[in-house]
Amino acid sequence: MKRVRQWLRRPALLASAAGMGTLAACAEHDPAAEQAAREAAPPWLAMLDAGDFQRFRDAAAPWFREQVSAAEWAERAAETRAPLGALAARVVSKTTFAANPWGAPDGRYVVIVYASDWAGGKIHEQLAMQQQPSGDWLPVGYFARQRRGD
Repeated sequence: MKRVRQWLRRPALLASAAGMGTLAACAEHDPAAEQAAREAAPPWLAMLDAGDFQRFRDAAAPWFREQVSAAEWAERAAETRAPLGALAARVVSKTTFAANPWGAPDGRYVVIVYASDWAGGKIHEQLAMQQQPSGDWLPVGYFARQRRGD
C-alpha cells in the first residue's frame, strides 16, 4: 500500500500525446461524441485491467503508437497498474469533448475521467479517445493519478 501511495502522489503518465492536458481543460461540448467515446471505452479499459498492454498499444490510434514505444508503454503501464491490485469499482465522473485542440493533430477528441477504486487505492483515470476517419473511437492517451479528498 505504501508503494502505491508513493507512486500515485505524482501524476502517473502512462502514455500521452502532446496536448492531451489542454484537451481536458477545453470547454467544448458534443453529447453525441462524448456518448460514442464512452461506449467505445470499456474494451480498452478491460485490456488495461487484464494487463494486456501490448494488445492495447497495437490496436490504439496511430498517434498513440507514434508517441510511445511498445517497450516503454509496457513498462510504464505495468509499473503503474501492478501496485493497484484488483479493481473494485469504476464510474465515469466527467467527459470533455474538443475539436482540433492545440498541440494535437486535427480531429475530434474526448477525454473520459473515471473515479476508480482499487484494492491498493483510489485513483482518477483519464482515457483520451480520438475519432478515426472510420468513425471508430480509439485511445490516444491514458493517465492515472491519486484521488484526493475521498
